[in-house]
Amino acid sequence: MIYPITDRTISTVNNQKFKRYAIRYLDIEQQTQQAIIEYGLNFEAPFEQQREIEQLKRDIKSKGAIFANNGKSIHCNWLSSACVQCRTGEGSHTTFLSLKCHRDCYFCFNPNQENYQEFQQEMRDAVGEVDAIAEQGYPLTHIALTGGEPLLFRQESIAFFQAVQQKLPQAHSRLYTAGDPLDRNTALALAKAGLQEIRFSIKIDDPTERITKVLHRIALAREIFPSVMVEMPVIPGTEQQMYQLLTQLDDIGIDGINLLEFCFPLTNSEAYQSRGFKLKNPPYEVYYNYWYAGGLAVAQSELACLRVLKFALENQLSLGVHYCSLENKHTGQVYQSNAFFENNEHIIGKHYFFSSRDYFFKSAKVFGDDCEKVAVLLKNAGVSYHQELLHGFLQFNPEAIGLLTPLGKLPIAVTSHIIEPDEQGNPLIKEIRIELTTPTEFLLTDLQGNIYDE
Repeated sequence: MIYPITDRTISTVNNQKFKRYAIRYLDIEQQTQQAIIEYGLNFEAPFEQQREIEQLKRDIKSKGAIFANNGKSIHCNWLSSACVQCRTGEGSHTTFLSLKCHRDCYFCFNPNQENYQEFQQEMRDAVGEVDAIAEQGYPLTHIALTGGEPLLFRQESIAFFQAVQQKLPQAHSRLYTAGDPLDRNTALALAKAGLQEIRFSIKIDDPTERITKVLHRIALAREIFPSVMVEMPVIPGTEQQMYQLLTQLDDIGIDGINLLEFCFPLTNSEAYQSRGFKLKNPPYEVYYNYWYAGGLAVAQSELACLRVLKFALENQLSLGVHYCSLENKHTGQVYQSNAFFENNEHIIGKHYFFSSRDYFFKSAKVFGDDCEKVAVLLKNAGVSYHQELLHGFLQFNPEAIGLLTPLGKLPIAVTSHIIEPDEQGNPLIKEIRIELTTPTEFLLTDLQGNIYDE
């Protein structure tokens, strides 16, 4: 068992050097939340929905839902292979032609994208990216075209998938669209160009007439493409509309729907405030500067997603229903940063353990007077350790925690690390989280596999 560091758990630790070290992380979390609040939206109370979320997860697991990526991805029935690949990001590439869009959704996060204004006016050379990937011989398995709205540029979109079909025939291809610009001729041309999967975005608070038009285009796509999906955020309070939509999509016969956490893109706070939204708290499982531009999850969206998934299970719908949490969006970055170095002892040394549960490197630390007791046991067992004088800790590989059972309830810090390039581009191991365990409670399986398989 490993415990998060909170005001409550830190109060149980009697080691003052451990406490001082851990409190730095609590301070960072508080400062981060305060900086986020300045964007105009407040947080819910910490872990306010946690009990209900865990109960819903138990319910849907008992009904047959499949939990993957340590519970960050939950689905029933069909699941796109691209969604599986996304968890680690291996062999996957997503690009766009333009960030221009005919819609104006208040929750759109595209303005957070790098060079957003530039790609409102200029086109990205997406076909050139396909050529470059092919020339490099990169073993690509999945490629996607998104936007903006790519079908505002129909011929360019068709040319993109033609290039994929010609240069990367082994790659699974998909397209993201709001659906409005799709007609039969465009769909047939895309299919001829090799497009394998099309994903529609539906705005649940659109007028009924507009949603109906998109559903007609989805039905058209069902006639033409191998895989047809919907991918959309689930806005808190819209569960009844979502139940109706799922039933309609199931009647059409689409393959699946991705339910995303509804997010605050750090802009348009007035639109969120007027609807009574707050931010999920805590905003991150592990506080870090993630690449994903989607923003921060809104409170109660996870609950809404799980309720919709439960509805699909209870009503035995045929389509695949996938809850893709915001945390699920982050794991590819962590994996890509760390996995390459898993067996590189020259870079990471002997005191780190690669976690297959969350893809962070893990290390163990004891503090102050506890260092000497631990050093004796580790030395007798022939286990390497590192003593750091500035903060007064002794660091070692978590695999060795089991050797310390004679020390009973001794507090041990389990730290999480990610590898970043330093100013010269060399790999640097950065510590970003601290948790609490003891020799009698720790199991190495706490760092491996899927917690929901236990």
